[in-house]
Amino acid sequence: MVSIKEDAKIMADLLKSGHRMLNLSCPICKNPIFQKKNGTAFCPICNRKVLLVEDETKLENEEKLEHKGDSKEIKNIRSILIPILIKKFQWVSQKLEAETQLSVLSEYLEITLKILNLFDKINNLN
Repeated sequence: MVSIKEDAKIMADLLKSGHRMLNLSCPICKNPIFQKKNGTAFCPICNRKVLLVEDETKLENEEKLEHKGDSKEIKNIRSILIPILIKKFQWVSQKLEAETQLSVLSEYLEITLKILNLFDKINNLN
């Protein structure tokens, strides 16, 4: 935890560098919220971004935008991993078909299960 003197120094330095101190307090530490020149509100003590909401509609819209960004990342993950997993699944399937030793068959089956589990986890990403 930062001491009161250190808190005051941090906030004074922010004011000197052109940040605005708002008449709102952080919901976590109760210290003043500051605003960067680009308009982003943050708590300098908690070192967290603070979302300023004028009404519930704006908050819901912000949350929807955040989730859209998440879905793009998830689609990107899927587009990268699924083709790789398909190739590995096909490779292991060919090895399984040709293999006759039980211990090696067992290893290939374990790999197959792990690949299928990954497919399932990727498909369950929101």
